[in-house]
Formats: sequence, structure tokens, C-alpha cells
Amino acid sequence: MLKLFTKESKKYFFSLTILFLFIVQSIIPLRVFADDNSKTVNTDSIRAKIVQIVSVKKNNITAGDKDIVLEEQTLKIQILNGKHKGENVTIKNTVDPSRQGNPIFNKGDQVFLSISEDSNGNITSSNIYQVARDKPLTYLLIFFILSMILIGKGKGFKSIITLTFTCFMVIKVFLNLILQGYNPITISIFVCIAITIVSLVMIGGINRKTISAIIGTTSGVVISGVISFIVVNSTKVSGVGTEEAQLLMDIPLKHALDFKAILFAAILIGALGAVMDVSMSIASTMTEIKEAHPKISPGRLMKAGMVVGRDTMGTMATTLILAYISGSICLVLGYLANNSNFLDIVNQDMIACEIIKTLAGSIGLIFTIPITVIVCCILSD
Repeated sequence: MLKLFTKESKKYFFSLTILFLFIVQSIIPLRVFADDNSKTVNTDSIRAKIVQIVSVKKNNITAGDKDIVLEEQTLKIQILNGKHKGENVTIKNTVDPSRQGNPIFNKGDQVFLSISEDSNGNITSSNIYQVARDKPLTYLLIFFILSMILIGKGKGFKSIITLTFTCFMVIKVFLNLILQGYNPITISIFVCIAITIVSLVMIGGINRKTISAIIGTTSGVVISGVISFIVVNSTKVSGVGTEEAQLLMDIPLKHALDFKAILFAAILIGALGAVMDVSMSIASTMTEIKEAHPKISPGRLMKAGMVVGRDTMGTMATTLILAYISGSICLVLGYLANNSNFLDIVNQDMIACEIIKTLAGSIGLIFTIPITVIVCCILSD
């Protein structure tokens, strides 16, 4: 067994990772604006707190065949930051239960305001434009990190580092480079390779087990990519079936976006996590078996690896499928509510894209199993 991941090499690898992050941070701008010649208005987030529910009125209205009760809240709100800090404003909040709109507020809730001022800088009008959700989300993130560290110990801490690196690569590198006009396919391949190597080496060290997992993961992702590339072209999906894609098309960007390539990249990144998990599980199990039974034959070792792979395959394929289905529930419900038949649904651009993502990712995951098993057997000798 190779023992190359010593304390010194850990420090060296960690330092290189941090250095890489700072280099990329300095090269890639934080924001990519649509047009250099366009005027951009930056507004500060005006955080405010509801200090009093002044009054609540309920009005009964009839919409079609339904009787709807509208609830109108009069809120006294205190501004918490900016030049108007400490000032109070009164805002009316109308809640229509038949529509997705403003929530019912309680005393102590925090919101973000948009305000209008006169020439003297006095507030003339104000509106609630967003609920402040950052604090609960921060608490959730802290709980997640503490859970990882308490239960995972050192491995949990390494997992947090790799997760941070993954988020950085996807949000900071992948998305920003696409907006700058780079090819999404090329970027996604680079990002997947970087995430795979850093994640697996950080968690497992530099050894035969990790090398086997890296080769298996890379092979599985490549297979997913090849299959998705073929099917995307044969089905002629556009990649712009979602409202988000349509909205992105309407934004005047400096560089035109290739939505088919973005779809291809999304399939690669979406499949990466599950494929990496399966590959590492198989490699770890086979390595433990080899260490416990050094004289085990390659045939028996391969058979044991395939047993583990088959057990993992079903659950991870289900994980992929459920992840994609959960993102399309409202869309499918809409088609079913309109009594659309099965063929109409599966031939829709967006549904076809989701099916391609699910099946291409699952096929890549399936082929990851024998590839990882074979590589692990070869390296174990």
C-alpha cells in the first residue's frame, strides 16, 4: 500500500489548494456585467424589522366561483441600516391566499425594503421587496458544518473543505467563465476533473485506492458525457425549455450562450457526485479486503468489488433519479392538470432534458462500477 500522504504532504497539498483558490480569485472577476457601455445602478440592501402589527383587516371578495378572503396588514417597520437607520415607516401588506405572493408577517420578522426619496433625501414611499432569509440559512449552514465535524471528525472537516472547493469551482469558475464566453463543455470537463482529484485526494490521500476512484469517476463522467452528447443531438432538444433559460436569453450579454453546451455541462456536473461516491465506496471496500486478506486472488477480489458495486448501484441511481424528478414536480403536475397524455409530456423539451440528465447520469454511474473494480484489481497487484 502506498503511504505517500504524510503529514508534510497534507500540509503541502492543502497549501497548494488554498494558493490555487487565491490565484483563480484574482484572475476571474466577481461579476460579469451584460454590457460595458450600459449603466449599472447599485443599490444597498435596506434591512428592516417589523416592530408592530398596527392593524389587520380581512376583506371578502369573489373571484370566479370562489370566495376569497384577503388579509391586509398594516405594518410599522424600523430601518436597521443605511442613512435612514432608526427611522420608522408604515407599509401595507396584502395577502391573497389564492396566489403565491406576500407572506403573513409577524412582529420581529426582518425584511428588505425598496424606498423612494425626494430631493431632500426624505423617504416618500417604501415597499417590502424581499423577506430576509439569510439568518435562518446561516444557522442551517452552521448546524450542517457542526454536524459534519462532530460525526465525521477529521474526515468531516476534510469533507467541508472539499465541499467549499466544489462550490467555489462551480459558482466562481464554471458559471463566471461561461458568462465570459468560454465553451461550457471544456469548462465543465476541467471543473469535474479538478473537483474529482481534490475531493478524493483530500479525503482518501494519495494511494492506490484514491487513484482507482479517480480513474473510475473520470471514466463514468466521460461515459455520461458521450451518451448525453449523442442523445441531445439526436433528440434536438434546445436546452431552453425552462423559464430560467428563457429569462437568461432575454438578458443582453456580451457573449451569446450555447444552451445545448450548457445542458451537456449540467449533465456532467450533476452526475459527478453520485459517480464519485460509488467509485470511492468500491475502491475503499476492495482496499480493505486486500489488506485483510493479502493472498486473495484477483478473481475473488473482483467478485467482492462487483457485489459492493451492485448494492450501491441501485441506491445511487435512485438518488440521481429522485434528485431530477424533485426539480420537475411542479412542471409535471401542470401537464397532468391539463390532462396531457404520456407522449405529449415526454416529448416536451424540458421533460426530455430532465430524462436525458437522469438516464445519462445513471448509465455513467453503472459503468463506473466495473471500471473501478478492474482498475482496483490491477493496482492491488
